Amino acid sequence: MATVSLGDLAHSFMLRRQTVALKAQSQRLSTEMVTGLAADRGAKLGGDFATLGSIDASLARLESFKIAGNEAAGFSGALQSVLTLMDDLAGKTAPLLLTAGTAGTAPLIDPAGMTALQQFEAVMVALNTGFAGRSLLAGAETGKAAVVEAETILTAIETASSGAATAAELATAVNDWFDDPAGYAATAYLGGAALAPLSVGPTDEVTLAVTANDPAIRDTLKGLALAALLGRGVFPGDSYQRGEVARLAGESLVQSQSNRTGLAAEVGLAEARIEAAAARNAAETTALKIARTQLLGVDSYETATLLETTETQLETIYALTERISRLTLVDYI
Repeated sequence: MATVSLGDLAHSFMLRRQTVALKAQSQRLSTEMVTGLAADRGAKLGGDFATLGSIDASLARLESFKIAGNEAAGFSGALQSVLTLMDDLAGKTAPLLLTAGTAGTAPLIDPAGMTALQQFEAVMVALNTGFAGRSLLAGAETGKAAVVEAETILTAIETASSGAATAAELATAVNDWFDDPAGYAATAYLGGAALAPLSVGPTDEVTLAVTANDPAIRDTLKGLALAALLGRGVFPGDSYQRGEVARLAGESLVQSQSNRTGLAAEVGLAEARIEAAAARNAAETTALKIARTQLLGVDSYETATLLETTETQLETIYALTERISRLTLVDYI
């Protein structure tokens, strides 16, 4: 009885097809070994992607909150640095002015006035600080500078107070200019309304509503601007009035200290909320990733065993293919 066998071409095709299938299986199992997740999600989930979709959507949303939180943390940190600098400069200037005002002598008043002028200019520059291309203290108008230059403000104040004959009248004129809606707010502040609350978590919002038009900042600028006028030569030759200007400016800076502290505390609370939200988001992200792994995870031992079996089968086919390719007519007969 004749033996029926596959022809050489059919045999070769069958081996090639088995090789391709085993290679694909080996690649899939290798990937699963590395990731610990099933490569064929449909088969693993039985075609039900609802739970996985919900988890992935939540992870994507938490990632957006993470980005927003990181930006908010950087923004609030930079804002706190500006407020700290302003408070530091005002705190160092106040004693100099009070001492000069008490002494009432030009050798103390003149240097204190020049120092105050420099500090006022430094504060105005700091108020225009930006973070990641956004103005910190311009409110919603983040693409603008927050305030004009110190020179512009001092010139406007000198014009508004040109009729002042005493230090008290000058101090009143300076205060009025900063408080008048047509003064500082209209001509010196270039920003807009405060920033809207920012979402940094599923249930967390933070408000960074500080602008260069905040009352605490305006109050500080009043004292520094008044003292800066000494550096620009107000009441020339009148040591008494100049001493009074120094005293009133120093007292103004001391009185505005509590407002500066309150403003810094407000930003500090926002920083704490951002940090707490980030911690909650991180914990939820970890829990979701664990749940995702449980859905798609594979048994590492079983996968390793299957991979080893597949590689053994591949080696067997390679050996068989090599042997067939070496057969000669003499071997066949």
